[in-house]
Amino acid sequence: MKTTYLNEFIEHSKNKIVFVPVGTIEWHGSHLPVETDLLVAQKICEILSKKVKGYVLPPIYLGTDKERMRGGETFIGINAQLRKELAGNLYYLKPHILLAMISGLIDNLIGQGFEKIYIITGHGGSKQIEVLKNVEKKYKNVMLFNAFENLNVRARHADENETSVFWACYPEEEAQSRKIKIKSDDDYVKFKGYDPREKASLKLGKKLLRKIIENLSNKILR
Repeated sequence: MKTTYLNEFIEHSKNKIVFVPVGTIEWHGSHLPVETDLLVAQKICEILSKKVKGYVLPPIYLGTDKERMRGGETFIGINAQLRKELAGNLYYLKPHILLAMISGLIDNLIGQGFEKIYIITGHGGSKQIEVLKNVEKKYKNVMLFNAFENLNVRARHADENETSVFWACYPEEEAQSRKIKIKSDDDYVKFKGYDPREKASLKLGKKLLRKIIENLSNKILR
């Protein structure tokens, strides 16, 4: 995240536009960082802010997801897929708490004079989207964008598509990701049946990132 001095903030604020990157700290297997969702959302906001001048807030790393019963136990989000508590899942708030937190932020931004508030989420969990859509309905100033909607492929959690997009956002991370040794009993390999790095590529990521930026730019500029 780059620093913003007061004169820069005032200059950004003149357009009355603010970008709010929302993600999570969440398990993404061994091949991606736990901050993947918020880092992708932040990068997308930075790119968009060059097309539509506005202030980019620091990313919000807290979120929510759906609770599910598995074998008599309650699991949240991706934990339910593997029926275990996964290391790295630090983002779980109750939906009403997330709603109150984001709403409080929006109230503050409106009070500061921002008239267009673009929320970009890098986490597409159903309960997360539900909460953010409720925020969008509550405020006429707010527009919500799910980064992975309306692509030509369906990006699933930490799969080759999400992996590729992360690499496109942060190309220097590809080497770090690829050199990690992953065993056959790794949770993600058991979950999906393959190592997503085999199908992921920087080329694919750049293609998907261009599509994401195109989709969101068209909505913002229309």
